[in-house]
Order: sequence, then structure tokens, then C-alpha cells
Amino acid sequence: MQQSSQLSILLPACLIAAGAVGMIPTETAIAQDRYRVLRQENFRREGTPNGRLLASVFEGAELAGGQVASGWVQVTLEGWIWGQSLRRVQNGNFDYEVSPAAGENLRVEANGTVLSRLDTGFLLQAVETRGAWVRVRRTGWMWGRSLERIQAAAPRGDPPAVPRAATPSPTAAGGGDAASLDRAVAASRTALRASPGGDSTATLAGDAPLKIMARAGEWVRVQIEGWVHESDLRPASGDVLVGVSGAEVRARPDEFEGRLLQWTLQFVSLQKSDGLRREIPDGQQYMLARGPMPEVGFVYVLLNEAQAAEVERMSPLVQIVMLVRIRVGRSRYLGNPVVELLEMSMREP
Repeated sequence: MQQSSQLSILLPACLIAAGAVGMIPTETAIAQDRYRVLRQENFRREGTPNGRLLASVFEGAELAGGQVASGWVQVTLEGWIWGQSLRRVQNGNFDYEVSPAAGENLRVEANGTVLSRLDTGFLLQAVETRGAWVRVRRTGWMWGRSLERIQAAAPRGDPPAVPRAATPSPTAAGGGDAASLDRAVAASRTALRASPGGDSTATLAGDAPLKIMARAGEWVRVQIEGWVHESDLRPASGDVLVGVSGAEVRARPDEFEGRLLQWTLQFVSLQKSDGLRREIPDGQQYMLARGPMPEVGFVYVLLNEAQAAEVERMSPLVQIVMLVRIRVGRSRYLGNPVVELLEMSMREP
């Protein structure tokens, strides 16, 4: 039976940096506190806003936690991964790296619930092998406000608690009309279903172009592209706030700090902090942006290296739809929000 666990997961989403990095010895992941992930959050190599992004961990996942530094918590990811998606390496304490270009899922148990999405090149330490599956672990850092401490860590042999199922999201389909097993068109009007034989979610017109993502018996999971008005959409995650103004954030900063917002901002310039703004670390790259549109205020957007390189290629005054996390609702001197960029999409004219 063909095995495929190549799911594309919401919000970790964009801007994933492939990593090959060091790991704290296994012993530090034992007999520590346990944390529950309150909302989908990034897993980074270092405990800083611009630390190398390695994975996205989903809401409800439970992790062993270590030291806490400047609001960041050192945590250990542990779970099961499909063995054919791993490549053997000789790199310090690590045994494998994630090999698929699209990354791979880390699961609570073999073929079980997805708890995290790992980037390609993600280095892992092997714990045990069971058939075609490998149990692995990795230590990194997560933003503390997205975690809650629940109890002391369970013994090493206990499996991680089952998190809430992650919501899959389509990725952009490739173009071209070349013959391929993953390309098809609807032969006639047909129902698009949530699962094989499940509820109908839409009706596809005849000849609608599709990309085949996976096969299960006589069913195929497909991806289709098209256009809808943005006002007819809402975020798939209930944690993302839409329609919040900059004025609201400035007026009630404590209420919004740590929350996820979708904002449309206008790029003004790429800056590097000189330490004068206390809320932005010295040397941190950030975007000076106007908005959220159509407001005329300003927002400081913290960037990692990959994001800064992408922003550097943008033209001034372009509008960008962003998923951001509020770090500081109102800065000390000028009263501007300071946010961490999670994802962005340029709005074309």
C-alpha cells in the first residue's frame, strides 16, 4: 500500500528556512516541565524573533520544556516520521535529516495525528524504529506566550499527548500543460468532497483543471486554483483576528500583545535597529510600514534574515497582506505597534 504523509499545513507556513543545526544533548529533554501549545507557533533554532525557522508546531501539541530566556522556552519535539522521508547523516548527535523538498509531518504515533510540520534539512536524533516508521526528537525554542505550563514531564517512554488535528491547506499548484500523472481535468460536473465518500463541499465544472495530491483506493485528493473576492473569506484558524485597527491596538496594548492579526501594510523602508527603540533589539532588521491600511499610522515589523532579503527586493509603497504577531502594542516613545512577521503576500495592483 502506497504511503504518503505529504500534507501542506496552514501557517507555518510561508517563509520556511531549511536548517542544519546543532542540538542540546538528549538528557536535557528528560524530567522537565511540560507545555501545551496554545496556538500554532514556530519552532526555531535560537530563542530570538529572527532565529532560524525549523518547523511549525500545531495547537494542542504537548512538549517537554527546558530553560526560559527573554520570553522564549527551550522545548523538545518528539514523535514519529515516515522512514522514507529521512536521509542518514553523520552530524554530531544527529542521525537523520528530512529529505523531501516539501518537508514532512511529525506525528504523535506511526500514521497518527500530525503534531508538527518539519522543514527539509531538519536534523533529527533517532529514538527507535518500528517497521517503516522512526521515532525521533529535536530540541529548539518557541515563544513562551504561545505555550502554557501544564505539568512535570512524563517519563521518557511515555508517548506525547494527542494534539488537536491540524487543518491541511492547499499549496500553490505548478503550471504547465505537460502530460503528467498528477495533472487532470474533471470529466464532467462532479462533487468535491471533504473525504472519500464524505460530505460535498463544492461542485466542479467540467474540464476544471486539477492537481492530484494523493491516491487512496479509487479516490484521489485534488487541488484546484481559482479566484474569489477577499471579503468572502475568513482565516481558517480562529486564532487569527481580522479587522482590528491600529488605533485599537494602541489603545489596548495589553489586550492584543501575543495575538495573531491579519493586516494589510504599506512598505516604506527596510531598517536596522540602532538600539534607540527599546522594543527592538540592537541590530534587528525590521520593516517600517504604514497602516494597517487605510490608516496612516506606522508599524514596526520584525524580520528574520530570509524575510529581510525578500523585503529588500520590494519596491517602496507596495501593499503587503501580512500575518503578524503583536509583540508590543504601543512602543514607548512614538506609540507604534511592534509586530513579528509570520507570513506575507504582496498585493498586486
